[in-house]
Amino acid sequence: MISKCSLTTLLLIISAVSFGQNKVDIEGVWKTQDQKDSLLVSVSGQSNPSVFVYFPGKAKFLPFTVNGNELVHFEPDASKMTLSFDGKTITDGGKKYSRVTSESPVNSKTVTVSADDFFDYSTSNYYAGINFYLSSHPGLPFVPNPAFIAKRKMKEIKIEKLFLRASGSAEPSGQKEYDLVYNFNATGQITTVQVIPSGVGQETDTWTYSYNGDKLQKISSPGRVLQFDNDNWEVDARQQKKVPFIFPMWQYSNNRPATATLPYMTGVPLNEYAYNGANQLEKICSKDVSEPNILQHCTKIDYDKNGAPIRITEIKISK
Repeated sequence: MISKCSLTTLLLIISAVSFGQNKVDIEGVWKTQDQKDSLLVSVSGQSNPSVFVYFPGKAKFLPFTVNGNELVHFEPDASKMTLSFDGKTITDGGKKYSRVTSESPVNSKTVTVSADDFFDYSTSNYYAGINFYLSSHPGLPFVPNPAFIAKRKMKEIKIEKLFLRASGSAEPSGQKEYDLVYNFNATGQITTVQVIPSGVGQETDTWTYSYNGDKLQKISSPGRVLQFDNDNWEVDARQQKKVPFIFPMWQYSNNRPATATLPYMTGVPLNEYAYNGANQLEKICSKDVSEPNILQHCTKIDYDKNGAPIRITEIKISK
């Protein structure tokens, strides 16, 4: 689906959150008196909560923690950036911002999943099954609903990943890229995922998932380790929440995501979601803004008789 690096990263969800014994009322859109600069602020996280601030003028999106009357962000080199907050204004250096709306910049609605849904449709979880786009790679947020897996007592599912390109009047051409083999424990949690390339001589990549109770703690693979806090958010070495690439605003139909857009973007939705007669997610289509010659970019999902995906086909239609 949409390339991560093609997007200006934006904001997240959820209403005010408790920091210690205090409730920080800070979400919304903040502007300078001359209306020439603004901040978009969201709050997320029950454990290790963070305030997320998007600086349109700087094209930066950063996580902060609350420390008294300051919002503090640590850079990778451990240097820190601070914003002052007195309850009415946010001060960034010499600039003061006043809140013009207290509404969250993003839609915080969530959908309760059932044991008959393969994908987790909740948008309150960063690593939910279809968080904006569907990724077929285990290092990205493609997580089956554990209740679905446990109900059917599945120990393993195998999914083919195909790529298909179509352009003009030419015949579509495509290829199989790899197989994904998911292994599960008795509670439906992922234990390992194997990425098995279709090319001869290419090595299988194995991802291992570690938990503390029902909370994902770590995903390990050769050359890469992802660590998480109890909100299922990826965190850095200082346990600071890492900035996600995308947080969409969702529109729903029949308790299923129908469209997703980025906050305050105009025009057609970036993603549109389609479902089959069994109410299974069948296709996600988008405009690929990173490639101007691409008319449409879709991901199609085929299921077996038990409702588990057996094939994911990525389709690019170009001019």
